[in-house]
Amino acid sequence: MKRFLLISIFLLIALFQLNAQKNNSPLFYFGGIHINTGQIVPHSNRVKHIKGDIFSVQAKIYQRIENIENWNSPFKSTKFGYSLSYIHTSNQIIGDLWGLNMFMEPTIFSFGRINFNSHLGAGIAYATEKFDKLSNPTNYMISTDISFFFNARLQLDYALNKDFSLGVNAGFSHCSNAALNLPNLGINIFNYGLNLNYNINYTGQSDKNHEKPTLEKKWANDIALGFATRNVNEELNKYYKIFTADYGLNRFLNKKNILSLNVHYVLRQGEINDLSYSATYNSYFGLALGHELLIRKLAVLTQLGNYLYDTNLNENYWYARLGVRYYFTPKLFGMITLTNRKQSADYLQYALGYRF
Repeated sequence: MKRFLLISIFLLIALFQLNAQKNNSPLFYFGGIHINTGQIVPHSNRVKHIKGDIFSVQAKIYQRIENIENWNSPFKSTKFGYSLSYIHTSNQIIGDLWGLNMFMEPTIFSFGRINFNSHLGAGIAYATEKFDKLSNPTNYMISTDISFFFNARLQLDYALNKDFSLGVNAGFSHCSNAALNLPNLGINIFNYGLNLNYNINYTGQSDKNHEKPTLEKKWANDIALGFATRNVNEELNKYYKIFTADYGLNRFLNKKNILSLNVHYVLRQGEINDLSYSATYNSYFGLALGHELLIRKLAVLTQLGNYLYDTNLNENYWYARLGVRYYFTPKLFGMITLTNRKQSADYLQYALGYRF
């Protein structure tokens, strides 16, 4: 398996290096690999027996997102791309994971050849082992072959020359099916390791003379109404009725990056531990800071917030939301997001919104 993975990575390198040689500004190019080690984190009493070390390899392909002919200094800009990850675990209960992600890498700061950035990725994963009442009854972490897969890392890179940079990274990976099928406590992994990056058109210095395009709009508001899904419990094949409403105040940094202040409202039927549907409803109000990266009609969303009011648990909890938007028109969009609360996925949301 490891040999197959390494051969695949080298073939990808050869393919995209050839593309880069033929075209000084290709639409796609191979961006590098991450080689990491780390540990599985047993975050609940039900999974204390699931411990172990991991070894992971991630191959990255970047997509050019600038609307200009020459992509100026992408080493110092927000990058966007796709990645293939293989995670080998030393615990046979959860086996291995294969992950396919879309990701973005916003630069936090850069100085000369040094670049400090973050990596935020979301996609799907295939788990080689899952919960089974007979053959694998103690794997409460995952119960479906295909799940949602997330990566969040901090990366420090140093440019060796105009083409390559070397660095270190540390972060967190999470695999969950958004409670579409239970049990689903989720797999949490802390990992750290090395980066080897290929930097196309890297100039080694900031392009101060590059003229930024004038924005037609600097501020915008958007609203979205939707519904969400979550399984009731492990015994019943039923789902809560969940309704959502979102409001966002957006600040355009440029044509690709938007910062936002978001208010998130959730109306959920019943209690989380009910064995049957309840006539009661619980309300959550959340406030979050977010980022939106535009790639033509598609947008990648990341938000981090806190539930300021919760009628169900009466406690404040941090939450993270990752998702995508597709703009049918410049103002009308569809949205899919996954909300993670505390240590596991809470619900999967589908919404329709309008920007004004």
